[in-house]
Amino acid sequence: MRRWTATRLAKVARQASRAAGKKGTDLPGQIARRVDKNILRKLASQVDEIVFISGTNGKTTTSNLIGHTLRANDIKIIHNNEGANMAAGITSAFILQIKPATKIAVIEIDEGSIPRVLNEVTPTMMVFTNFFRDQMDRFGEIDIMVNNIANAISNKGIKLLLNADDPFVSRLKIASDTVEYYGMKAHAHEFEQSTMNESKYCPNCGQLLHYDYIHYNQIGHYHCNCGFKREATKYEVSHFDLTPFINISIENEMFNMKIAGDFNAYNTIAAYTVLRELGLNNDAIRRGFETYTSNNGRMQYFRKDSKEAMINLAKNPAGMNASLSVGEQLEGRKVYLMSLNDNAADGKDTSWIYDADFEKLIRQDIEAIIVTGTRAEELQLRLKLAEVNVPIILEKDIYKATAKSMEFKESFTVAIPNYTSLTPMLSQLNHSFEEGKDK
Repeated sequence: MRRWTATRLAKVARQASRAAGKKGTDLPGQIARRVDKNILRKLASQVDEIVFISGTNGKTTTSNLIGHTLRANDIKIIHNNEGANMAAGITSAFILQIKPATKIAVIEIDEGSIPRVLNEVTPTMMVFTNFFRDQMDRFGEIDIMVNNIANAISNKGIKLLLNADDPFVSRLKIASDTVEYYGMKAHAHEFEQSTMNESKYCPNCGQLLHYDYIHYNQIGHYHCNCGFKREATKYEVSHFDLTPFINISIENEMFNMKIAGDFNAYNTIAAYTVLRELGLNNDAIRRGFETYTSNNGRMQYFRKDSKEAMINLAKNPAGMNASLSVGEQLEGRKVYLMSLNDNAADGKDTSWIYDADFEKLIRQDIEAIIVTGTRAEELQLRLKLAEVNVPIILEKDIYKATAKSMEFKESFTVAIPNYTSLTPMLSQLNHSFEEGKDK
């Protein structure tokens, strides 16, 4: 009876939230959990396969690639594809999507929520994308976060799918007896190099890691004299290029994607690994991969008449560097739109912007840079310290700042929001590019 009441109230809350013009992703789960504290545990027990996707960058794209591909093959799933990746949002997804025939759950999970959620749900499989410094006031240093995750997932019989190229991720092998690795061959693609390397030391002995090849940052092929090394991969990218979308070769199969950004090659191989481990063949995976397009602010593209724009979330140095590199690859003149909020979900510590390579902007053809958000002034200062010598426009209101970027008719808008900036910026971009379409 308690479960029935919790479920009914959650669905009513969802309807009310939608009627009020809100997404209602967390609210149903919040209400249900107050009525029945075991609701998530009960619902999860009805599903055969539960896949968790986590990591600092790329978990949403990886999760959506998996979810889209399963649905493209008529497989019914539970999927928190609206991005609510903490306990309440995950509970909402189970409540609103579970059906008697649904036997697979694909769940994106916030790194900091793993210990709490695993008290209620034990996944059958977990894939980790990468670990970078992110919201240090929430997660702490990377070593602390990785240790906390390892402790939370240890001795639970979870199959781990690990990015062999990230030494932080590969450290998690100590937490399971069943581990498969994915990665990328050396010289599969020439990534732009940055000055940031998060992992210089061996987690076993503390000595400097030796890198035989670096893709970017700490991602690459490495080894230590003590025996810690990049493990042999079961699934591997042999080559990819951008046209501007990713054409990627995995296990001698070519996939022509509809997503851009070289960093998304790692999200693609992570999703491929999960799907193969779930039993899908290459034809089934191609059916999903080659029809997936982003509509959630991750490398999302807009065009109307001669005006073009692209938006990509950046909430840490690695994400910002990736977005700036994508901008660098775009031909012609650009206007940048950057937002920095310091709300609770963003993390109050915004000092990470001083570790990002804003100096990349110096060599680009930029008409103007618009800075916005609660910490817009700090972005403005960071750009000045980087000696970016273009007009910098400060507009604290994200909606107004986004609309202003449309006034630069002949320049490509490169929009880079952080976490809580994404929704208002994406909303205004959608409005701007839909407005007048049918006139």
